[in-house]
Amino acid sequence: MRQFKNLLRGMLFMVATICILCVNADALMVNAAEYSVTQAQAVLFTNENTVIRLDADENSAVIASGVEEGLPIQVTGVTSNGYFQILLDGQTLYVHGIGLTAGELAVADTGAANDIYDKMIAQKANFPEGLKWTNDNYYGWKGGIYSGGFGCAAFAFAVSDAAFGDARATIHHDYNNIRVGDILRVENDTHSVIVLEVKQDSVIVAEGNYNSSIHWGRELQKADLADNGSYIMTRY
Repeated sequence: MRQFKNLLRGMLFMVATICILCVNADALMVNAAEYSVTQAQAVLFTNENTVIRLDADENSAVIASGVEEGLPIQVTGVTSNGYFQILLDGQTLYVHGIGLTAGELAVADTGAANDIYDKMIAQKANFPEGLKWTNDNYYGWKGGIYSGGFGCAAFAFAVSDAAFGDARATIHHDYNNIRVGDILRVENDTHSVIVLEVKQDSVIVAEGNYNSSIHWGRELQKADLADNGSYIMTRY
């Protein structure tokens, strides 16, 4: 890891030098990517798609690519255009959502997933189908990324706490790694659902504030889940 950081220091210096040398004496034009950043704290890991950039833009300078898989990276935010904001050796840098993944799951076996499912389904006693549920409803979350939420988020947080207790959540964008109990932010970061079942091409979810009520069992296609504002919160 130390060698990796030393390499990045050298590359950062090289990029800065190149940028200085390439300044046109007559004019300087800066084309900054337009995006917002949602603050988040998580430790994710490099994978085969990891490309570290100076900015959250596919045309931004590449600081490192082809890095060793499985290295821990401190995430400090999620951008509205699908990148992780990261902190590496004191530098704020960016990695596209497919370039970081969650680590080894603490409860990855099927039996544990079934246990999570059973705990969520038991919440039907507290949140029956059709129960009125709107943005007037609030719940304080134990997952740690947010202190709580209203409406759809409140319901997802409540069911999540029933299943995972005090386990801390992390954010990722790996839609091939959705797990039972994960909370999905969907529809351009406007709606929260919690995953009851994962199929090959779809997920079955429960949700609050769906037509102003609680609803269990809607099926969402995986191909429709990923967009620039959406992400996954997992407590595994």
